[in-house]
Amino acid sequence: MKSLSGNIVDLIGRRIFAGRVEWSGGVIRRIVPEPGKRYARTIAPGFVDAHVHIESSMLPPAEFARLAVVHGTVAAVSDPHEIANVLGAAGVGYMLAEARRTPVKILCGAPSCVPATPFETAGAALAKRLGSRLAAPFMTLSFMGLLVIPDLKLSDRGLFSGAKWAFQPLFGGWSALRAMRRATSPAG
Repeated sequence: MKSLSGNIVDLIGRRIFAGRVEWSGGVIRRIVPEPGKRYARTIAPGFVDAHVHIESSMLPPAEFARLAVVHGTVAAVSDPHEIANVLGAAGVGYMLAEARRTPVKILCGAPSCVPATPFETAGAALAKRLGSRLAAPFMTLSFMGLLVIPDLKLSDRGLFSGAKWAFQPLFGGWSALRAMRRATSPAG
């Protein structure tokens, strides 16, 4: 087991205390308070940027990560719709490949607003190349935004699994859901 001592920032408890963090196998096993000790080192949780457009920084993901990590960012969830609007699936592929080269965990969601205008049709083609089996993916998936946590999103059409890229049955399947809708609708 490895350990590191320092002044531990406890965000939940809203306090800073002297202590030791012990870990093994990449997992924190315990945090041991060390009352009466003082340290020059501070141990704080990393920042997860839950919604970022990396391409808006005008930097490739590796350079973005190099600059962000020194400020405590350990992960970012990127919506690559800007590069998808310009370069399509190749642009998203570039962002994913670059993201794997970084010290920061960068996750990419399905681009949320491709095409950028109603006069374009590239978005549906891009979604299909990325694995969507839906007839009108951006009409259907606009409720999702980013598939972050949880994997499952609830919409007026049902429960959608981002991992399986498909709707999941609710309450015994679609027939039960339709029956429930009929029973609760004002028309009867």
